[in-house]
Amino acid sequence: MTKNMNDQTTTNESTPTQCPYSPLDPEVLADPFPAYAQLRSECPVHNTNMGGREFLTVANRADVHNILTSPNEWVNRYGAGIAYSGVDGRGNLQHFDQPEHTKRRVLMRNEFNPIEVKKLADDAVRVANELARDMAANGNTAELHDAFACPMPILGFIDLMGVPAEDRTLIKNWADQLVLGLSDPPAAVKPTEEIKQYINAAVSQRRRVADTGGTPTPGLLTEYSLRTIDGERIPLIEMEAMVLQLLVAGHETTTSLITNLMWRLLEVPSRWQRIVNDFSLIPNAIEESLRYDPPVLGLFRTNENPAVINGVNVPEKTKVMVMYASANRDPEAFPNPDEFDIDRDPMQLKRHYGFGWGIHHCLGAPIARQTARIAIETLATHFPTMQLAGPTERLGAAILWGRRTLPVQW
Repeated sequence: MTKNMNDQTTTNESTPTQCPYSPLDPEVLADPFPAYAQLRSECPVHNTNMGGREFLTVANRADVHNILTSPNEWVNRYGAGIAYSGVDGRGNLQHFDQPEHTKRRVLMRNEFNPIEVKKLADDAVRVANELARDMAANGNTAELHDAFACPMPILGFIDLMGVPAEDRTLIKNWADQLVLGLSDPPAAVKPTEEIKQYINAAVSQRRRVADTGGTPTPGLLTEYSLRTIDGERIPLIEMEAMVLQLLVAGHETTTSLITNLMWRLLEVPSRWQRIVNDFSLIPNAIEESLRYDPPVLGLFRTNENPAVINGVNVPEKTKVMVMYASANRDPEAFPNPDEFDIDRDPMQLKRHYGFGWGIHHCLGAPIARQTARIAIETLATHFPTMQLAGPTERLGAAILWGRRTLPVQW
């Protein structure tokens, strides 16, 4: 049974048990879920090393849930990645704790609520159909990640933010490098500085235009550039982090949602045929994909004070990886958790951690779901006979889970 993490009188406290687990082990990278099962049963709190950095992993759903619903004890101000972040993280919602978190989330929430997101559907359908027609025009094979799943969300992001379309490749390259930086911080240093310079220049230009009576380029980048908190415009350092978060969270993870779901649908041809014949199955299939193959395997929290997790002493300011993907396969929450089932009970699926949980639940969840739904509907319409055309390759970042390549034919 999971003990109160903040009860320092808990009996039988101990240090983390050790299993032969490394997130960088080639077998774990290829398929982490058997290792997660072993962690849940033998080492629910594990002392882990990745790239020379020590941290704890928490594998059981009950412990994961307790941490995510205790934001005052398990804080985000030290960053959601493996490294301890400082002031450079300010502006990223994943960096703020209460009460500042709510103030910032409200600032961004309106554009991402389901009603506003629905207004973006027509543009998403247009982009998806254009990409599908381009695929069809190039023959009867494609690499689905590069040809469809990657450009669709990033084109939507560019339109939403009001970023020039000619910057698409630049932004995509930055996003890829920033994602690697979540588990390998040095990899993110150069792209972080480059995109901050880009954002700084773009925000400053929009503010100059507005302040001289002009009309800046429409889009969220302009909206956020001109908004105020407590009567003051958002500092540039916060604008940089805010847009960085939207770039990484809003693009890469949605791409992985699309590729992961298509991977599972196509690996069993009858699944794909069911989708082709009945689009009403798609929303539940998306939720099952988020449970079964969450694009983010886990993120980090840090305890302000000494704590106890599952009987294990945790010194203050310890980085703890909250393993969403392991919690999503916990048999105490999901019957037959290692089975991909598009008919799974929707009430069960409400308990998955594909978008996190609690106050840091993903702000962009509605737009990610809508983008994925439109993507699958479009592919099923244009390519009803689609099938896998070879082995897939996973993304390089160890804490993410998605297909970097997904070869298909029709």
